[in-house]
Amino acid sequence: MIDAALIEFGKRGYDGTTTTVIAQRAGIQQPYIYALFENKRHLFLVCQEVLYERMLAIFEQAVKQEDSPYERLRKMGISYLDLLEDKAWLHCHLRILAASGHSDLREPIRESFERFFSRVSEMSGAGPREVARFLATGITLNAMVSMDAPVEMLNYLRVPREDEL
Repeated sequence: MIDAALIEFGKRGYDGTTTTVIAQRAGIQQPYIYALFENKRHLFLVCQEVLYERMLAIFEQAVKQEDSPYERLRKMGISYLDLLEDKAWLHCHLRILAASGHSDLREPIRESFERFFSRVSEMSGAGPREVARFLATGITLNAMVSMDAPVEMLNYLRVPREDEL
């Protein structure tokens, strides 16, 4: 059901997606959604958590204890590129960020992002400035891939290894 919701929220956003459409995609009856989730808002916010947990799991696999903070962020960034292959994930992530403009969603989206930011900081050992740049680059990549930007433009965001600095 979460995968179906990710796809549908990615296509239509929060306001444009109905639980009926999600249920149809998931091959279930709509009341089943309400048996598991309080409402559409709750389901949307769970989707955000699922996206962040997927990112964190991929990041954790990419880094090694002995890596410097710089190298950890670089490896996390490389691993992030695999997520960009999944268009449903990519579009849903952009829609979640956009939904922060929705007054009912702003605070929980921000709080979840802040927790994600802290986890990336802990995992990488990098400071807030470096983590903010890392995440800003990821969001820019999302937007560029979503609009099919030329590969040359994507290469501008490449982060060199420490020994290439």
